[in-house]
Amino acid sequence: MKNSTKSLINLLYLCCSMYLAYFILILFGRLLGAWLAWDMINSFPFSLEDLLLSLKLAWIGLPIGFVLWFFYYR
Repeated sequence: MKNSTKSLINLLYLCCSMYLAYFILILFGRLLGAWLAWDMINSFPFSLEDLLLSLKLAWIGLPIGFVLWFFYYR
């Protein structure tokens, strides 16, 4: 490792960007599924629990970002 500060910034960037990317993909998928299941008579079937579930599932982006950093940048 030549520049440890730059490497640490890359680690933080990869972990945060993977988290954000997975959150957007999961949220888009859940919204698309809710939209397809919506029957127009009832309210839209997307709730706070779905948003919290998307946030919980997006945590998988942090270890994936770490693995990418470890095998590519380090």
